[in-house]
Amino acid sequence: MTPEIETFPGAVTGRKLLIWVAGLSLALIAVLLLCSLVGQHGLKSDIWRLRLCRGAAAAVVGISLAVAGLALQALLRNPLAEPYILGISSGAGVGVLCGLALATYLILPKWASSSMLAMIGGLTTAVIVYAIAHRRGKLDPYVLLLAGVMINVFNGALILVILQFTRPAEMINFIGWGMGKVPEWIWSQPALLIVSAAAVLLAWLAIFARGAAFNTLGLGDAVASSAGVSVGSLRIQTFVIVSLMTAMAVSLAGPIGFVGLIVPHVCRMLVGPDHRLLIIVSGFAGAMFLILADTLCRLIDLWTGLGELPVGVITAMSGGPFFIYLLRTRRGGGVQ
Repeated sequence: MTPEIETFPGAVTGRKLLIWVAGLSLALIAVLLLCSLVGQHGLKSDIWRLRLCRGAAAAVVGISLAVAGLALQALLRNPLAEPYILGISSGAGVGVLCGLALATYLILPKWASSSMLAMIGGLTTAVIVYAIAHRRGKLDPYVLLLAGVMINVFNGALILVILQFTRPAEMINFIGWGMGKVPEWIWSQPALLIVSAAAVLLAWLAIFARGAAFNTLGLGDAVASSAGVSVGSLRIQTFVIVSLMTAMAVSLAGPIGFVGLIVPHVCRMLVGPDHRLLIIVSGFAGAMFLILADTLCRLIDLWTGLGELPVGVITAMSGGPFFIYLLRTRRGGGVQ
């Protein structure tokens, strides 16, 4: 009997997973349709299609960030890990801005160059943070967090440098993107949404395929290795996949924080610690969470008439206190 089956006696069957996928898919469709009815300009067909596209983009971003956060927490055995906190989002953001700034000099369209450079920036950041925190075969969770903070500050400085050389006409769009905002113009660039959605779904499946390995890794590197898990290979693969998912999310909506922290923890409390089920539930929950958060932004505009808040502000206001709570209540030392 493998370690993960011993640890999770209520084994997740294929039938159970199909039931969860079917039920959550229906719930996601219902949330998307209901939220598409909310807004200032009634239910004109063009406006409704625009909201559906915006909701679909929010769903893709939510899946990306929630699953990426869960994968990092499982890989590093650190409940505080997520792409925004570890600086991966800001690294991808540097790549996006570089892509937008250089698009006029490249053959590739803006969305293609931005996505490629976003992945490079996110992966580079992930490697640097991991290298800083990995000492003598041990990952120090607090050094990991401090490294993420430092890299975030450094990437923020790079973003300011790029903005310094940006044309004033584009400055407002770049600043709005930097706050984390699901774009209304996504309906006019279906290629970006389709490519991002396809990449995220493939990455989601790749993370799901490693769910059993994440379960075993929770028992420690030594136990995982003895059970046949290639820990080093799993870490490299996961960092690459997480960087891809983060890059797609940042390309669509900018650096939105704390989704990868809040959603996996709530899902873990609801469905338990088995990553084979958690990966599925967290993806759907992340999609619904961000659709609802984006709808709340529209409602605030509807109620106050002061304009829409970026969705990144909503997630930061809810995720900041949640992060402090986890930091205050966390127990345990470094990760082997």
